[in-house]
Amino acid sequence: MRLKLLLGLLISQFVFGITIVSANTNAGNSIEDGKTFTIGVLSSKARKHIGFSAPLARYLADNLRQYGYTKAEVKVTKSALELGQWLDSGEIDLVSETLFAALALQSEHNGEIILRRWKKGEFEYHTVFFARKDSDINSLSDLTGKTIALEDQSSTSGFYLPMKILSEHHLAPTRFASSFTPVLKDKVGVVLTGDVLRKADEISLSTWVYRSQVDAAAFSNANWDDLGDMPQHIKSTMKIFYRTESVPRSVMVIRNDLPTEVKQTVKDTLLNADSDPTGAAALAQFQKTAKFDEIPTSQLTLFPQYNAARLQVEEAWFN
Repeated sequence: MRLKLLLGLLISQFVFGITIVSANTNAGNSIEDGKTFTIGVLSSKARKHIGFSAPLARYLADNLRQYGYTKAEVKVTKSALELGQWLDSGEIDLVSETLFAALALQSEHNGEIILRRWKKGEFEYHTVFFARKDSDINSLSDLTGKTIALEDQSSTSGFYLPMKILSEHHLAPTRFASSFTPVLKDKVGVVLTGDVLRKADEISLSTWVYRSQVDAAAFSNANWDDLGDMPQHIKSTMKIFYRTESVPRSVMVIRNDLPTEVKQTVKDTLLNADSDPTGAAALAQFQKTAKFDEIPTSQLTLFPQYNAARLQVEEAWFN
């Protein structure tokens, strides 16, 4: 009976879109005995991401015992704004995000980018623009008067990088609610699969181009190489006509107003986690993260430019 009640409470949390799961790192302590280290996640798939993140939250809490941490939590939301508000209020302590989302958390909220994450073993990625081989699209300029599909307006590789490139090439990207909307001759029609489909993912982009519902699409090179996102029978009919520059695959954002010694311990723990059996196991669960490392200076120096591009994209898209 108790188990059924617990499952019911968890399910009710999923329904309301905000999930909080506490994984006690010290069963001998009561809730009043110590602090909780909380990882925040932006996702519509709460159950899955709790499973990914809980072992890392527990591992970090265990390594912060000297500062009074005895418990760990994972807190999930579908709203990027709410994630930032949780950083501001101190409800979460650490976030893993793609670059442009992380830049927003750093510049507009109480976040600080501290490390690069090798998510699924990849330390960087880029966006590929693709179209059917039998189309007349061979460069970005050929997109004028045509439609391109993107997936998620919070994604670095699937939204911000392609929108940044389109704007830099003066292609006047214009938002359309449907792939069947007529395109003005001097503009590029941008359709988000999430605006049209109840469940939008990368395979939707591949399929739309394959079926000529749109003229082109863009997502990461990792998606291009993933047979789940780009099946071979579709890939054989496609061509890449543009690649963006590479950016960090994912970065870690810590709550900026944490005590200096706590922030440093979190950073050191993450940097050394791959050489510790317990840490390595937590990383493997954390979407096959290989390790964390320092962000190269060559990329750090570009962050202000990327943040300026983010603001320009948001001003054009959301206003």
